[in-house]
Amino acid sequence: MANNREASQFNSLLTVNDSNAQVGIANSVGINTTSPQDGHALFVQGTTNVTGTINSQTDVQVGGVSITATASGDATALAIALG
Repeated sequence: MANNREASQFNSLLTVNDSNAQVGIANSVGINTTSPQDGHALFVQGTTNVTGTINSQTDVQVGGVSITATASGDATALAIALG
């Protein structure tokens, strides 16, 4: 049996902007999990495929490791090594 919910049960979690058709979800979203971790706005449990570009003003993590900082450190190390 499906766990049906009334739309009114979600009203405190959703915001809808009718002028530009944007929908906002409060707090955090878990994909393949019911308990998003570490206070991230989006937490994906399992394998992920991203098509396109990930634009970030903040830290991007994979497996809890900052790929933003790692990539920056790798580029610096490469520049130093190449002289």
